[in-house]
Amino acid sequence: MPDTKKKDLDWEGMFRKYVWNANTTPYLTPVSELNQNQANNEIRFYCWFLIILFGVVALTSLKSDPNTSFLGAPYYGFSVVCAAVLFGFAKIYAAALYLSATPLVSLTYLWLYGIANERPLADSIIVTIILLGLLRYSLRIVAIAKSYSNLPTAPPTDV
Repeated sequence: MPDTKKKDLDWEGMFRKYVWNANTTPYLTPVSELNQNQANNEIRFYCWFLIILFGVVALTSLKSDPNTSFLGAPYYGFSVVCAAVLFGFAKIYAAALYLSATPLVSLTYLWLYGIANERPLADSIIVTIILLGLLRYSLRIVAIAKSYSNLPTAPPTDV
């Protein structure tokens, strides 16, 4: 007969497994204490985030009206996608530096071209706060890229 008792969910275990795990999501671990496996996981997430975000930017700006939009947006979006793929696979420091400039470029675009649009000011402020957070995080990614070759390899896991 099947067990019909209600089983309690292990919320703490689920949180540690999917949201905060020292090996797979080491976002609050200092760069000096990371190993290469942790750095790879963090770099992979960062690259996928930028690939999706700037891939959408590149594709949607291709379809926009050239008279009212910035002409370099699709090219810049495509270059960010290429740099993210390069950084994700080869861990090249120059690619990390290029990717770290994306929040600054986005902020400049937002405040030069986005404020005069019909977008409410509150939306621009929210996007600015998000981009400033991404700028802060990109400094961490640059630090990881700079010290990646000196990071220890991951300890063997007992499976």
